[in-house]
Amino acid sequence: MAPLKTLLLAESHPPTLEHLKGLLSQAGYTVRAVNDPVTALEHFAADNPDVVVLSVDLPRVEGAHVVHLIRGHGQGGRVPIVAIDKGHLGRARGVSSVLDLKVNAYVSDPLKPGELVPRLESLVRAAQAVQLTGLAATLSRPAVNSGELKGHPLPALFHSIYRLRRDGVLVVAHRGLSRRVYFLRGGSVSYDSTARADSLPGYLLARNVLNPQQAQRVTEALDSGLRIGAALADAGVEAAGEELLQLLRDYNRDGVERVLGMREGRYAFYAGDEFTSEVASVEVPPLAPVLDGARRCFTMKVMAAALRAHMGDYPVRSQEFGRDLQAMGLDTDDLKIAMQVNGRIALKDLLAHGRGELRMAYSLLWFLKLTGGVTFSPTPVATGTDVLSAAVLPDRIAPRKRKALPPETAASLREEALRIITRSYFGGLGLDIAADAEAVERAYHETAMRFHPDTYAEFDISDLKDLLESVQDRLSASYRVLSVEEKRKAYLQYLFSRMDVGRNTAVVVDAEIALRRGESALKRRDFPLAAKAFEEAVSLNPDEPEYYPFLAWATYRMPTGAPVVRAQKAQQVLKKALSLGPYVERLHIISAIIDMDLGDAPLARKKLQRVLEYNPYSQLAKAALRKVGR
Repeated sequence: MAPLKTLLLAESHPPTLEHLKGLLSQAGYTVRAVNDPVTALEHFAADNPDVVVLSVDLPRVEGAHVVHLIRGHGQGGRVPIVAIDKGHLGRARGVSSVLDLKVNAYVSDPLKPGELVPRLESLVRAAQAVQLTGLAATLSRPAVNSGELKGHPLPALFHSIYRLRRDGVLVVAHRGLSRRVYFLRGGSVSYDSTARADSLPGYLLARNVLNPQQAQRVTEALDSGLRIGAALADAGVEAAGEELLQLLRDYNRDGVERVLGMREGRYAFYAGDEFTSEVASVEVPPLAPVLDGARRCFTMKVMAAALRAHMGDYPVRSQEFGRDLQAMGLDTDDLKIAMQVNGRIALKDLLAHGRGELRMAYSLLWFLKLTGGVTFSPTPVATGTDVLSAAVLPDRIAPRKRKALPPETAASLREEALRIITRSYFGGLGLDIAADAEAVERAYHETAMRFHPDTYAEFDISDLKDLLESVQDRLSASYRVLSVEEKRKAYLQYLFSRMDVGRNTAVVVDAEIALRRGESALKRRDFPLAAKAFEEAVSLNPDEPEYYPFLAWATYRMPTGAPVVRAQKAQQVLKKALSLGPYVERLHIISAIIDMDLGDAPLARKKLQRVLEYNPYSQLAKAALRKVGR
């Protein structure tokens, strides 16, 4: 019996979605039905469907249509995409609505008998007739394991892959981000990501192995099919042999740790080893990234929950511990803790008074429980059964002697705690309002870990205990609100209602977020991305004149096109804004700067003097006027 074909269906009209789901299921498809473009992207990247059916009126994702984002994905070029319209509701947009989209077919009324299903069948047959090789062949198979990332399912999956010595590819996806981990014989051997900063060139750039120009050349070389060694050589970087292998090992482990820490989105594991000719493989201890990733990304609460039922039991190392010792890659400190896991010390005593600081001990015992490296007995046992059992340790451990917390550390904690408690949820986490759910997740874990009492288990922090608990309460409240999109937007609306953001119109939260994204891109001098964000802000609130100067400036500073043409486009944007807010000084200042760059200093001077007439204290206008010359 042939396997069912997987179909991704994205439709924002609930009745149509349900009707089509039933229709396509009866036609023999395994249907993944979603009602928004963000979830559609996650399902496409993780589930790797055989065919995609998308409504033409899906909202855009950060200004881009979901079809463009899918086609830009590594597997997006081979999958047939069918655009469906609203003919059954009497408001079809027509084929012109998909002319700029790279779809394979357009169906005006998907509920009309004999329209959608036959079109899908012919497209799927044509796609399946193409012989797939390499990574595409691996990903063309049904996933052997898939699901949501909530609840931290990946550590157990990594352990299962190791135990079964599986070859394959793990794909994780959240919004527009897609990451892949490649496995051979149960161990991760390579990693890649769709995020530029998360890519290998981005990783090497962040560690000063490459400069920005070299990073761009390496990216282009890798995109052209070169292997990493050749790509580095092409960029003039000398890295070969053990040095290159170590760079790849570090990148692989860093990426896998990032993957293990993801809490939102979807994952899927595809079995197969056809990818080996397309990726640079390095070997690392197969289980080591699981422990490192947990320490990097998980809160103490996650690890403590897994051990809570065994607090009164006596942990003892199992035979699996000895067999897996090399795969775990434990360091000296971890081995010292492991030597105390001898079946004669209760878990609660081992965690409270044993070797190593509390977080190290919790994470190691969580890890050993996950991998089967320890078992738990309700009563003390005589001895362990592994290679380290010769150590003779007392049954009782004296409490740790806590050191005094350094005064400068205490002062720093108090100062930063005050900032967290008194600022907004965004400010407390050190985030801008444009931060997405992943940034919130990362900032929360990093900040909560820094202020968790267990981080200072070796010190006497009795006088700071109440303050640290207050910080944890504040951080938890911040996370509960900012990690959920609807709650985050409602909170932003509340913030804007309490502050003067200088808007002539009612504040539109999504527009403000787009504006902040654009401002961040301007600071990075990424003018195309800035212009895209400002265009989104303008489209969301076209009556707000404050947005247009930003769009005009990004348009003018674009890296492509003749300066005169860019200046004309920018001035057109400013002209539109002047009709909405003639006294927005930034409009006149940017217009004057463009005139000055184009050699019309008298006109620039006139515009700036006009600004100073109604606002004599404008520092921006004064600075620009000094450049023009009085």
